[in-house]
Amino acid sequence: SRQYEAEFEGYRSLQVEEGQIQLTTLERAQPIAITEQGLSAPKSRTGRALLAAGVGAMAGLAVAILWSRTDRRIRTRVQAEAIFGLRSQVAIPSDGKTQQYGVVVLPGRHDMLSDSYRTLRSVVGFVEAGLPDRGGRAPVALVLSAGAGDGKTSVAANLAAAFVETGLTTVAVNTDFRRPALAERILGRKPDPVGFFAADLPELPVSMVTQRSPIEHLSVFDLTGAIGSPGDLARVTARMLAQLSREYAAVVVDSSPVGATAEVLEIVPRADVIVVVVRLGHTYIESATRTIEIIRTLTQAPLLLTVVGEAPERPDYYEYGARPLAARKRKLAKSRA
Repeated sequence: SRQYEAEFEGYRSLQVEEGQIQLTTLERAQPIAITEQGLSAPKSRTGRALLAAGVGAMAGLAVAILWSRTDRRIRTRVQAEAIFGLRSQVAIPSDGKTQQYGVVVLPGRHDMLSDSYRTLRSVVGFVEAGLPDRGGRAPVALVLSAGAGDGKTSVAANLAAAFVETGLTTVAVNTDFRRPALAERILGRKPDPVGFFAADLPELPVSMVTQRSPIEHLSVFDLTGAIGSPGDLARVTARMLAQLSREYAAVVVDSSPVGATAEVLEIVPRADVIVVVVRLGHTYIESATRTIEIIRTLTQAPLLLTVVGEAPERPDYYEYGARPLAARKRKLAKSRA
């Protein structure tokens, strides 16, 4: 239309100006009706809804592909197994609630969460039974993770409580002196501070720095509060593990994160079995890769991969015997009334 307007104005100017050649029409144009062509918005409500759904699906797919390529965390058990090169024998389920603080492996409690720790105890015990003879010394089970917040302290505390259920006198050992939490998980309070210099501790009997817990046959060994750096306390604890393994039937050690501190490297070579904890949606891929490389460099001990935070696969299983028990309680209450 702009081209036509320009040509028409030029034509008119030629007609009105004197001395110019008058133009004549050689051929007249024939008008053609305009028809709709190309993509246009649907006129019906259903068509518009389908178009919006298609556009939304394509946008969502593009975002999902971008997210999957830039995500830095471990999201699935299969992904964790591929990164660590290990098969996960135990999964600690997620109940969809806030993580329970303290020990959940208690007499009379049998749910998916507590029984998953009992399963881990059985797997660790089976591996320990196949180890070479240690001259009467109890095996040392070390629980570690790539980063903070992966759930290793909860795993260590409940693994120790699960060993107690089998009749073994057990000691839970803390080696995370930057953010100690194991003793408080088991004791239900802050541990008594150790008022000694780190250099003097190896000369003392372990009974002087070991605290009994409310759980029978379960003790806590924690040098938090002793005078010394976290590295000094970790080295002293590593030296005292041999004495602890002679006085107790089971030793469970909670470590500091491998990707954040160096103290854990003092403990890794002294462990007989290592439980590697990964929390889905939390553990970083880069930290996990670096962790497994460090561990394999320092030790040949068996490694057990434990995945935390996996959705339960059988949520109704533990309701199998609950309804008959509830019915019997109601019947008994009615008979008493």
